[in-house]
Amino acid sequence: MFKDGILLKRGAESELYLINWYGTRAISKVRIRKDYRHPSIDIPLRKQRTIHEANILSQVKLLGINAPFIYYLDISNFEIVMEFVQGKVLRDVFSPEYCIVLGKMIGALHSNNIIHGDITTSNFIVSPNGVISLIDFGLSFISERYEDKAADIRLFKEILNSIHIEVFEESYENFCNGYTQKYTKVAPTIFKIVSNIEKRGRYSRSLL
Repeated sequence: MFKDGILLKRGAESELYLINWYGTRAISKVRIRKDYRHPSIDIPLRKQRTIHEANILSQVKLLGINAPFIYYLDISNFEIVMEFVQGKVLRDVFSPEYCIVLGKMIGALHSNNIIHGDITTSNFIVSPNGVISLIDFGLSFISERYEDKAADIRLFKEILNSIHIEVFEESYENFCNGYTQKYTKVAPTIFKIVSNIEKRGRYSRSLL
């Protein structure tokens, strides 16, 4: 495990380090120990989640979606060493035009039953030549359920409506158009479920 790297981010479940991997920059993602969990639970859980994320990333790459390459998997240290994606976080350079590509990427994932679990504009990287990559599959899982796919989109919609509210309508419309191009037959059903989730949320709040 590369403890000599530069700590980039410390989250609830893992730490990200910028490291030197045989002469090139790379990211070391290490799942951290949880003191409230007994080791007999914590260790197998972190191993399982590390393996799971690596498998998801491999599947995503096979679909032709831009995501980090995995260089090394160290299960005993709960670590994934992966490609450092050069570029800027989409949140900082956001434009509604990007959302067409985002929709296509998520549509491709969902059509293969991969749920990202954290679709925010902070989890896309825009390279200097405009190529968009999707990162952070720590919450990803496999599911055929339309409800899970709708919840994935619902989170993204909430992000647009809170962080990028000034261009929300155009951005979400572009996202939906891109998504429909990749998941044509199912997209209308999923968007309907997104609306139903929103209605349930509004109804719940009205009861408070």
